[in-house]
Formats: sequence, structure tokens, C-alpha cells
Amino acid sequence: MSKIPYIVTIILVLLAGISAILVQTWTGFVYFAMAFAMLLSFFWGGWLIYKYFTDFKTELEENFKFYKAETINKKQITSDYFNENETAFKKDYNKKMKKYKILHWLKILLCFSIAGAFIASMFIY
Repeated sequence: MSKIPYIVTIILVLLAGISAILVQTWTGFVYFAMAFAMLLSFFWGGWLIYKYFTDFKTELEENFKFYKAETINKKQITSDYFNENETAFKKDYNKKMKKYKILHWLKILLCFSIAGAFIASMFIY
């Protein structure tokens, strides 16, 4: 499952490249090249959304364990104190991870905006 994005990317880049080369024979291949690039950006946007709802959430939960250990060691508190005030620590952790989440969603937005740019260029061309 981890090799799927690489395989799809290689195939779509090769198809877009071949279509771009074939533009010299027929100008209609420009649309094929743009369509393959659009499909590639839609694929990556969808893939990042899929990864966000499957792996990203579990990754954040795993990183909370490291945050817990780091907080206990830095502040020199007991694990019992941390467990008693876990909601406050979780809120602080979520504040720190907000930037990370926003950057992840901006990557998704970038993929879809690139796809939109290819759609617009297909209409303009």
C-alpha cells in the first residue's frame, strides 16, 4: 500500500511527458498532458486526505506519548500528576500541533488548487 503513490506518480508523469513530446505531431496532445497533470494533483490531494484520516491521527496520538515523556522529564513532575491533569496537557499539546495540522491541510489545498489551475488552463487554451 505504501508503494501505490509512487507507482501512480511515475505512470502519470510518464504519460504527461509522452503527451508533451507528442504535441509536436498534434496540438491536441496538450489537453492530454494537462489532464494527466490534473489527475496527478487530484490523486495526491485525495491521497493526503486519506492519509490524514488514517495515519495522521494515529501519528498524533503516538507523538502525544513522546510529548508526555518529554513533559514529565522537563518539568520534573510525576506521571500521576500528568495523568490527573491530562486534559490540560492535551490542550497544550493540541495548541502545539495546530500549526502542524494547518500545514498538512495547506498541502492538500495546494494539490487541489494546482488541479484547478490545470482545469482553468484547459479552458483557456
